[in-house]
Parts: sequence; structure tokens; C-alpha cells
Amino acid sequence: MREKNMRYGQFLRSKRISDNRGLTLKDVAEELGVSVSFASDVEQGRRKPYDEEKTEKLIGFLKFTEGDCAMMYDLAAKETSQIPRDLEDIMMYTKAGEMMRYALRLTKKGIATEDDWKRFIYYIRAKEKKANDRV
Repeated sequence: MREKNMRYGQFLRSKRISDNRGLTLKDVAEELGVSVSFASDVEQGRRKPYDEEKTEKLIGFLKFTEGDCAMMYDLAAKETSQIPRDLEDIMMYTKAGEMMRYALRLTKKGIATEDDWKRFIYYIRAKEKKANDRV
């Protein structure tokens, strides 16, 4: 599902169509309180991604996994040139966010490399695995 050039609307459409309930655009539109033409425009990329309220409804309605949510937020952020909604608080209002922005700026300058990020992610994944093993 992680196609390099996937768009927000394409992702939503693929999730709707793959749902075993046989959901139609009308079902989604009714759930979100929008017109069918509006929902169609979003899926076709003719309208911007849904706002926060509709996004939360959509997540529940389409039973998104954590990975689905991350993908959707990332795709919406690409289309709106914004920070993904699920990361905005931490990216902009915490010390960790300040450090992330600094590290990203070093990456932009070519000082921090993809290999540096891979090592960091490997380290964090190991911590995540330990935490999950304790549960």
C-alpha cells in the first residue's frame, strides 16, 4: 500500500474499496456529514484532505490501523505542505520537537545522513521491542 506516489484521496479510496462491508462513497459521505460529490472530490484529489473532525470520524468508520493513520496523516501533510496533524504538538511545542527540527536541519545541510537516521531508528525500534516484550 505504500506506493511512492500515492495521493491522499487514492489512499482513502483504496481503504474504502478494500473494506469487507462494501462501502460506497455515499456511506462515507453520510458518516462524515458531507455530500457525495464532496467525498468524491476528496478521493479524486480535487479537494484538500478532510479537516480534523472528519478525519477522526473517518479513522473510526474505516477502522484504520495505527499504520493506516500514519500513512493518511503523512499523505494529507504532503498535499497541504504542513506537518502531519498527529505530530504537530510534539514537533512544534516540545523539547523533543526542537531537537527533531535541529536534526532535520542538519540533514538538510548534509551533515546528518540517511545512515545516521537508520542507526537511530534501529536503536528506537529495539527499545520499542523491549517495551512490547514487557507487556
